[in-house]
Amino acid sequence: MPHLIVTEPDRETRTVTLTENFRVGRSPQNDLILADSRVSRQHVRFEHTARGWEIIDLGSSQGFFVNGQRGGASHVLADGDAIQIGGVVLRFSTNEPAAADVIERRVDAATIVSSGAPFVDRRIKLVHEAAKAAASIGDTDLFLRQMLDAVLDLFGCERALIGLGDDPNGPVKRILRSREPAKADEIVVSRSLLEAMLAKREGVVVGNAKVDAAPRTVLRQNILCAMGVPLQTVGRVFGFIYVDDRRQAERFRAEDLDFLIAIGYLVGTGLENAERYQRAAALAAALDDQSSTAEIIGKSAPMVALKAQIVKYAGAPNAHVLVRGESGTGKELVARALHAASPRHEMPFVTLNCAAIPANMVESELFGYDKGAFTGAIKPKKGKFVLADKGTLFLDEIGDLDLAAQAKLLRAIQEGEVQPLGTERAVHVNVRIVAATHKDLREEIAEKRFREDLYYRLAVVEINVPPLRERPGDVEILAEALLKLSASTMGKQVDGFSKPALEALARHIWPGNVRELRNEVERAAINAEGRIVELSDLSPPLRFQRKGQDATPDVIEPPKGLTLAQRFAALEPMEKQLVQEALAAAKGNVSEAARLLGVSRIVIRRRLERFGIAGQED
Repeated sequence: MPHLIVTEPDRETRTVTLTENFRVGRSPQNDLILADSRVSRQHVRFEHTARGWEIIDLGSSQGFFVNGQRGGASHVLADGDAIQIGGVVLRFSTNEPAAADVIERRVDAATIVSSGAPFVDRRIKLVHEAAKAAASIGDTDLFLRQMLDAVLDLFGCERALIGLGDDPNGPVKRILRSREPAKADEIVVSRSLLEAMLAKREGVVVGNAKVDAAPRTVLRQNILCAMGVPLQTVGRVFGFIYVDDRRQAERFRAEDLDFLIAIGYLVGTGLENAERYQRAAALAAALDDQSSTAEIIGKSAPMVALKAQIVKYAGAPNAHVLVRGESGTGKELVARALHAASPRHEMPFVTLNCAAIPANMVESELFGYDKGAFTGAIKPKKGKFVLADKGTLFLDEIGDLDLAAQAKLLRAIQEGEVQPLGTERAVHVNVRIVAATHKDLREEIAEKRFREDLYYRLAVVEINVPPLRERPGDVEILAEALLKLSASTMGKQVDGFSKPALEALARHIWPGNVRELRNEVERAAINAEGRIVELSDLSPPLRFQRKGQDATPDVIEPPKGLTLAQRFAALEPMEKQLVQEALAAAKGNVSEAARLLGVSRIVIRRRLERFGIAGQED
């Protein structure tokens, strides 16, 4: 009597006798019920016709295969044919069951793999495409759409959605692929599913919404089955991929979830690579050797305007420039960029920090001296003006020059010549002056501390360098560039920052501007134990910042006009706050709090005693 030898994964082989109009599918109404998500509720039927026994497709989503070849609407069977439906193999036999048992024992794993090859091949192809795209991602949206199309085709489901964003409560960018016209915002993903995917970083599957106690959001949308996984790497979640079906339940199984989790990791890796590529491209553009403003890193509107000013004023090589900005903003970099972009770029660029030179040494530094001009002048020395002839002289902290030195500087600029100390001859010089200051020179003029005539000589054009707090969008690209430089100098392999570390850098107000950021990044590069800078590698003021708009300043500025001792004492509230926050983070453990603050246990004990704070010893 004709019968089928049924081979299912993880189940014992069984034999069923064929009868007229024998139906196979997942529905309980079938003669042979198969618990496979790729099997339709009414998949195929077996019917004895004038041509013999035939298998007839009942409009299934996946179809069937006979001996590894896709069947059509129907197929006439021969004795021993292997029929694949989803992951199940049905061996058709017209022999007696005893003989069939012998045949069944010859249906080994090789037969199942061979007959199941089309589905397995599609999985392998999807993994291959995802891995290839993850390694060399270009158009991110195109990559994600291609992944959704492949997933939709593989599982035969109705809809596939990718959401980008790591906050279950926050907005996400959505990309949808559907078998029917639909909009991405029409799909409401259950809050509990989002929490599982994004917060817990777990995959979820609802095999049958009517049986599995599915979330109300799923039931309200008449969704019969659903599955979702996070798009992630080891250290970060980028979003989720979600698939569902309103036509058929039990489409997804546990092994499908495992496979989709693997795809989620591959897509997450691709997104991470895309971000790194975009950051590298932005950094490369900012550091392009062909750009005269290469060292002025930043893409914010203030920095774009600054670069435009540099290019414009560099084209007037004889006009002196006054660069204004807070300490640490990169005023010298602006001066160097002005020089590099000007017709003087092949000539010398000479610097002098006016604040670092004693008043009695300014003249000799600026104009030079002859042998024997004063005690200790054992050989002649050229001054900065002569060294910078035909080039650019950068005078940093010009506001700190005393009035006597200002008068001599003014004369040199007006006359275009200098007289070295100890000589009777004047030396002609052709120098462009770029002066910089963090002071308000107009206020200094009002207070009689700066010469007004010198100000107008220097400030033919003015450039204001914005502080880092006014361009927070540049912090990340600056930090990446500085990390690359620091790691290279130290000979370490440090590739970037973790997301929490970048968020901490972005929240900080940077009163010390780029100089403070450079120091922080260098310290973090030293502390980093792996190839990524973690939040724990940053200094305590950044690690223990408050989040949100009510965040307190990272640095407490003591009132002006106090003695050093009074100013030091004024910092005690911040120190106490940091100790308390470190102790809280360490759950009261003194040693751990000391580690978080980067100090010894003895130091933390003394602070606890001084502030009257209790802690737990190891």
